[in-house]
Amino acid sequence: MSLFRTVIFCFALAAIIGCHTDEAPKPDAWPRVHYPVATDTIVFNDEDCPYTFSLPNYYEIDRNVTYFNQTPDDPCWMNLVCKDLNATIYMSNKPIDVKYSYQQMIDDAYKLTYKHAGRADYIEPQEIENQYGVHGLIYYVGGDAASNFQFFVTDTTSNFVRGALYFNNRPNADSLRPVIQFMVHDIENMLSGWRWK
Repeated sequence: MSLFRTVIFCFALAAIIGCHTDEAPKPDAWPRVHYPVATDTIVFNDEDCPYTFSLPNYYEIDRNVTYFNQTPDDPCWMNLVCKDLNATIYMSNKPIDVKYSYQQMIDDAYKLTYKHAGRADYIEPQEIENQYGVHGLIYYVGGDAASNFQFFVTDTTSNFVRGALYFNNRPNADSLRPVIQFMVHDIENMLSGWRWK
């Protein structure tokens, strides 16, 4: 009978020791991101638009754009959609003229970017100029802002294009940082090859 008690005692002891759970808090885990891989390049060169640029082929160019439920007057407004990363680059095009002066459009781009200041940790502007005479400004927006990257490009006399990167989910700078960096790299490459016609 003593052997039976010893076996039962060993099983009970193993069950008690084996069922112990770790009470320490565990760090949050973020979903694994599968970055798209380009197999080709899309060259945007529409005869109705005053500019041309290229992108990796994992983007879709959506020309069916509405702005506050209305179709814009300019046919060159578009969205660059990256479905794999659940992100969209919203781009608007306005001609510089009497109705929209160069300074007014710069001021508007500034105001639209700094609307994110309440949620942003920082907003860092950086001037850009590429080898084709395209000038502009990039805004790196840190923190949990809705848009972490905005830009405008212009020829300073007749063309002005503004863009903003948005993700179709709740802003979380920590989890989105690598994805934002991936997208920013693509946008910077697009802007470095941007040309006015």
